Amino acid sequence: MFSLFARAAPPATSVTSIAAPGMDSKAITAKLEDQAKHISEQEVMIKTLNKQLSHCESDLATHMDLVSTLGTSLDDSEKNFRKARMQATELASERDSLSSQIESLRSELQEACREVVTVRKSTVEEKQSLESRQRSEKERNRAQLESRMEELHKRKSKFACL
Repeated sequence: MFSLFARAAPPATSVTSIAAPGMDSKAITAKLEDQAKHISEQEVMIKTLNKQLSHCESDLATHMDLVSTLGTSLDDSEKNFRKARMQATELASERDSLSSQIESLRSELQEACREVVTVRKSTVEEKQSLESRQRSEKERNRAQLESRMEELHKRKSKFACL
């Protein structure tokens, strides 16, 4: 990675190496100015690259913070998901338990309804039997009463004749 403070290496050529035997001073000056301009352009380019690098490092730090925040958020979401799944499991278990209780109570209710029907039927039969016995007893009592009345009538008739 490039350092923020990286600088270009100084030119390997010196004034003496530029000057070749037989070159005039104008050519040397032009060559030096050319090299100075080139160095100046490279320094500007280095400054621009350093600014870009600084900006990229800033963006990288921002993105790293964002990744860290997202990671934390993901961890929290996973914890909440696990809690929700556990609660859903507990609720499902409770639902199943309540469903079995409902079925048990329905079964008990049906049995109680059958018992009520049986008791009612038995009560009605018993009542009918009792009424039948009472009717037959009344009939028997009436028959006895009528027979006694006839006897009394016969006796009265005998007494009336005498």
